[in-house]
Amino acid sequence: MDEYRRATMFFDAGDPIRAAQILAPIVAAEPDHSDVRLLLARAYFHSAQLSRAEEQLRLLIERNPSDHYVQFVLGRTLERQNRPAEALPHLRMASAMHPSDEYAETLRRVSAKA
Repeated sequence: MDEYRRATMFFDAGDPIRAAQILAPIVAAEPDHSDVRLLLARAYFHSAQLSRAEEQLRLLIERNPSDHYVQFVLGRTLERQNRPAEALPHLRMASAMHPSDEYAETLRRVSAKA
Protein backbone atom coordinates (compact mmCIF):
# COMPACT_ATOMS: atom_id res chain seq x y z
CA MET A 1 0.00 0.00 0.00
CA ASP A 2 2.90 2.36 -0.57
CA GLU A 3 0.98 3.81 -3.51
CA TYR A 4 -1.99 4.50 -1.25
CA ARG A 5 0.22 6.45 1.15
CA ARG A 6 1.72 8.33 -1.79
CA ALA A 7 -1.76 9.18 -3.09
CA THR A 8 -2.77 10.37 0.38
CA MET A 9 0.24 12.67 0.45
CA PHE A 10 -0.74 14.17 -2.91
CA PHE A 11 -4.34 14.58 -1.76
CA ASP A 12 -3.31 16.21 1.52
CA ALA A 13 -0.91 18.50 -0.37
CA GLY A 14 -3.79 19.81 -2.50
CA ASP A 15 -3.20 17.77 -5.67
CA PRO A 16 -6.36 15.64 -5.99
CA ILE A 17 -5.79 15.01 -9.70
CA ARG A 18 -2.47 13.29 -9.07
CA ALA A 19 -3.97 11.43 -6.13
CA ALA A 20 -6.78 10.13 -8.37
CA GLN A 21 -4.28 9.04 -11.01
CA ILE A 22 -2.48 6.94 -8.41
CA LEU A 23 -5.65 5.60 -6.76
CA ALA A 24 -7.62 4.56 -9.85
CA PRO A 25 -5.41 1.55 -10.67
CA ILE A 26 -5.38 0.50 -7.01
CA VAL A 27 -9.19 0.47 -6.93
CA ALA A 28 -9.28 -1.42 -10.23
CA ALA A 29 -6.92 -4.07 -8.83
CA GLU A 30 -8.48 -4.23 -5.36
CA PRO A 31 -12.13 -3.10 -5.67
CA ASP A 32 -13.12 -4.25 -2.16
CA HIS A 33 -10.94 -1.72 -0.32
CA SER A 34 -13.51 0.87 0.72
CA ASP A 35 -10.98 3.26 2.23
CA VAL A 36 -9.09 3.47 -1.08
CA ARG A 37 -12.34 3.91 -3.02
CA LEU A 38 -13.46 6.69 -0.66
CA LEU A 39 -10.20 8.57 -1.09
CA LEU A 40 -10.55 8.17 -4.87
CA ALA A 41 -14.11 9.56 -4.69
CA ARG A 42 -12.89 12.51 -2.61
CA ALA A 43 -10.04 13.14 -5.06
CA TYR A 44 -12.54 13.15 -7.92
CA PHE A 45 -14.83 15.48 -5.95
CA HIS A 46 -12.03 17.93 -5.18
CA SER A 47 -10.85 17.94 -8.79
CA ALA A 48 -14.40 18.56 -10.08
CA GLN A 49 -14.67 15.13 -11.70
CA LEU A 50 -18.13 14.90 -10.25
CA SER A 51 -19.61 12.08 -12.30
CA ARG A 52 -16.63 9.90 -11.42
CA ALA A 53 -17.00 10.85 -7.75
CA GLU A 54 -20.70 9.99 -7.89
CA GLU A 55 -19.96 6.58 -9.41
CA GLN A 56 -17.49 5.68 -6.65
CA LEU A 57 -19.75 6.99 -3.88
CA ARG A 58 -22.77 5.04 -5.14
CA LEU A 59 -20.70 1.85 -5.08
CA LEU A 60 -19.70 2.60 -1.49
CA ILE A 61 -23.32 3.24 -0.47
CA GLU A 62 -24.40 -0.05 -2.04
CA ARG A 63 -21.92 -1.79 0.26
CA ASN A 64 -22.65 0.24 3.37
CA PRO A 65 -25.71 2.52 3.29
CA SER A 66 -25.17 3.44 6.94
CA ASP A 67 -21.94 5.35 6.29
CA HIS A 68 -23.01 8.90 7.07
CA TYR A 69 -19.91 10.48 5.58
CA VAL A 70 -20.34 8.73 2.22
CA GLN A 71 -24.01 9.79 2.21
CA PHE A 72 -22.92 13.37 2.91
CA VAL A 73 -20.25 13.46 0.21
CA LEU A 74 -22.67 11.97 -2.34
CA GLY A 75 -25.19 14.66 -1.39
CA ARG A 76 -22.54 17.35 -1.87
CA THR A 77 -21.50 15.82 -5.19
CA LEU A 78 -25.08 15.90 -6.44
CA GLU A 79 -25.46 19.46 -5.17
CA ARG A 80 -22.38 20.55 -7.11
CA GLN A 81 -23.93 18.97 -10.21
CA ASN A 82 -26.99 21.19 -9.67
CA ARG A 83 -29.16 18.23 -8.69
CA PRO A 84 -30.48 19.41 -5.31
CA ALA A 85 -33.61 17.23 -5.32
CA GLU A 86 -31.43 14.12 -5.73
CA ALA A 87 -28.99 15.37 -3.10
CA LEU A 88 -31.61 15.89 -0.37
CA PRO A 89 -32.26 12.25 0.59
CA HIS A 90 -28.54 11.62 1.05
CA LEU A 91 -28.05 14.79 3.06
CA ARG A 92 -31.07 14.01 5.22
CA MET A 93 -29.76 10.52 5.85
CA ALA A 94 -26.32 11.84 6.79
CA SER A 95 -27.83 14.41 9.16
CA ALA A 96 -30.07 11.83 10.81
CA MET A 97 -27.22 9.38 11.34
CA HIS A 98 -24.63 11.90 12.48
CA PRO A 99 -25.92 15.28 13.63
CA SER A 100 -23.34 17.97 12.94
CA ASP A 101 -23.38 21.66 12.17
CA GLU A 102 -21.80 21.11 8.75
CA TYR A 103 -24.38 18.50 7.76
CA ALA A 104 -27.27 20.63 9.04
CA GLU A 105 -26.07 23.76 7.24
CA THR A 106 -25.59 21.88 3.99
CA LEU A 107 -29.04 20.34 4.32
CA ARG A 108 -30.61 23.81 4.86
CA ARG A 109 -28.77 25.26 1.86
CA VAL A 110 -29.73 22.42 -0.47
CA SER A 111 -33.33 22.35 0.80
CA ALA A 112 -33.64 26.03 -0.16
CA LYS A 113 -32.49 25.20 -3.70
CA ALA A 114 -34.78 22.22 -4.20
